[in-house]
Amino acid sequence: MNKAMRDAMGNLSLLEKLIGESPFDAFIAGSPENVRYTADVHISTQHTIRDRLALVVWPKGRAPVFIVCLVEEAYVRKHGWIQDVRSYKEFVVSPVDLLADVLTELGLANSNIGIELDYLPAGYQRHLEARLPGMRSGACDTIFARARMFKTPREMETLFRGYRQTEKALLATYLTVAEGETERSMMQRLNGAIIAQGADAIAFNHINAGPNTGFPHMTPSLYEVKVGDLVKADVGGFYDEYFSNVGRTAKLGKLTPEDIDMWKRLREIHHAVIDMLRPGRTGQEAFALATTLHEKHRIPFPYAHNGHSIGLSVHEKPILGPHDTTPYEAGMVSTCETRYREVGRFGYHMEDIVEITDGAPIVRSIAFDNEEILVI
Repeated sequence: MNKAMRDAMGNLSLLEKLIGESPFDAFIAGSPENVRYTADVHISTQHTIRDRLALVVWPKGRAPVFIVCLVEEAYVRKHGWIQDVRSYKEFVVSPVDLLADVLTELGLANSNIGIELDYLPAGYQRHLEARLPGMRSGACDTIFARARMFKTPREMETLFRGYRQTEKALLATYLTVAEGETERSMMQRLNGAIIAQGADAIAFNHINAGPNTGFPHMTPSLYEVKVGDLVKADVGGFYDEYFSNVGRTAKLGKLTPEDIDMWKRLREIHHAVIDMLRPGRTGQEAFALATTLHEKHRIPFPYAHNGHSIGLSVHEKPILGPHDTTPYEAGMVSTCETRYREVGRFGYHMEDIVEITDGAPIVRSIAFDNEEILVI
């Protein structure tokens, strides 16, 4: 492994090992997230111009080849670690034709190739198969997902910094909420605070008040905040292309006994589920515990998951859900997301990031203590 590869943000040594252990002769990364992870360079137009493909071809036991649009070539040569960069001229040469040429050059035209089938459109897949009829292909999405489960120290630092900074922005916004202001006004102030705290961009911002807190992801509206309203946010920023995803609840005015009681029960569930995030346990087990505790506390639990890993995607594996049997291991992270909503009435939401260690889990989102509902 060369120094540039060692210095990459992601766990490329693990990815290389998984490629070597796989049944494939080469992997092709095509999604913005896995190209960013594999090449250690972010190409923004992958998100905004979906047919401007960037592809990393990583043959087993050999150095990878980076295929990019000509307009991006100089940038990726300067900022990425992959030395072999090939470019195509947009609207003149198809990126899939260049991919077929590269695979042929590498002696892989009749080989078993791993492709991100969850991402690559069927039209491109058919084009590649027509160019290389002897090629065999299969899905390698789960292998990329496996590598990305284990965070490097740089990834950990970026994620935890992003969470803390987002929390600080959210706390500052809540403390300045005033009666009569709109959800949209809160959103604009929160966006500015997240950027001021060091985010590169806003990922999403669902900050709502009063009856609109009963929805999970409502676009902030012109609803005017009233005394007695709950204020709830599910918000995230981008920090070096890594997501933050913070949930916090506040109230403009005095808490009611119902608020205090519900929050106490939700926090008890939250702490118990977090404590389950230990080596050898699974998201399936943690979700089962959450289900049992919601029943014990007489709180409906209609949700499909109770948390997830996070990184270059907002939902990464393992998922804290009923079907994920991946054992947790030290070096992974997970959110824990505990909430309760009644549509058209109210909603409560808390979401934290947790580091899985060899021992007890560690909550790393500690800049905005939400052990009790914040009173504004």
